[in-house]
Amino acid sequence: MFRYKTVEIMKHDYWQWPSYLNTKQIKDINNYIDSSFFEKEPEECAALDAESNRKKFLETKLIPFFKLKNYLPNLWDIISATNLNNFGYDIIPFNDTCDSIHYNKYSSKTKDRYDWHVDGSKSSLLDIKFTVLINISNKKYTGGEFKLFNTNEYIVNELSNPGNMIMFRSYLNHKVEKVTSGERRTLAIFIKGPAFR
Repeated sequence: MFRYKTVEIMKHDYWQWPSYLNTKQIKDINNYIDSSFFEKEPEECAALDAESNRKKFLETKLIPFFKLKNYLPNLWDIISATNLNNFGYDIIPFNDTCDSIHYNKYSSKTKDRYDWHVDGSKSSLLDIKFTVLINISNKKYTGGEFKLFNTNEYIVNELSNPGNMIMFRSYLNHKVEKVTSGERRTLAIFIKGPAFR
């Protein structure tokens, strides 16, 4: 049964849902992704700093939303309720044709990481309002801590557990530390809406 739990840390920095996915669901998602072909994220789409230095050091595949939506129970209901109860942002429901889920694989073999960044849009019409991350790791790993920055940096320990999901405002700085052993896998889902005014 799905459990809806809100955790407020440092003035509503993130929301978390423990055990959003169970072990079988994680295994099914990974088996599906591993047995299918999905395009890799183009290099030019990866996050860069102001001097055009790369911030993203990992493998990302883009998976059409409709390919995974049946694996993600009540996802839109959870997101829209959290938004309604806390922000009231204009957000756009998922579109099967246009939206992609980012499948991120961090390998210790290449010491993968993702340096400090924010999630944004290049469109003048849309902004990314929220980032949703789901840990779907099916192998043990060390390192790979997820951090947020709001006045101070801190580790979001809840995202270290496979099956857990978090959601935060996309304009908050965040990073993933280097994976030092094993492999960390996550799904990243970006919730869009009309551009902030």
